[in-house]
Amino acid sequence: MRHLVLPALSLLCLAFPAHDAYAAEEKKSANVAEYIKMDPLLLPIIDDDGVQQVVSMVVTIEVDGVSNADKVKAMRPRLADAYIQNMYGILNKHAALKGGIIQVAMLKERLNKVTSDVVGDDMGAEVLIQVVQQRPI
Repeated sequence: MRHLVLPALSLLCLAFPAHDAYAAEEKKSANVAEYIKMDPLLLPIIDDDGVQQVVSMVVTIEVDGVSNADKVKAMRPRLADAYIQNMYGILNKHAALKGGIIQVAMLKERLNKVTSDVVGDDMGAEVLIQVVQQRPI
C-alpha cells in the first residue's frame, strides 16, 4: 500500500506545482482594480439672484493595485478640495449645464484631469461618477 501512495503523491506534486500557482496568483492580485469611494460633494450653483440649485455628486476612483489604492486613499482630502474648486467654478459659469441639465460626460472628463493632476498619471486612476443629483432651491 505504501508503494502506491508515494508515486501518487509525487504525481500530484508534478501536476500542481505550488510555486508557479502562487506566483501567478500574486501577479494577478497586483493588477486587480481597487475602488476608493469619496465622500459626497455638495456644490451650490449661484447666479446674480443667489443660490439657484444644489448639485450633489458621489465619486469613486478606480486604481490598479492595492499599493496605489493606499496612496490615493491618503490623498482623499486633497482630491475633494481640488474637485470642489474645479467644479464650483465650472458649474457657476453654467458651462457644465445645457438647458439646466448637467453634462455628466464633461464633468467626468474634468474630474479625471483633476485626479491625474493631484495623484499623478502613473497611478492609472479613473473617475467613476456614481450619482449626480440636482435640486432647485
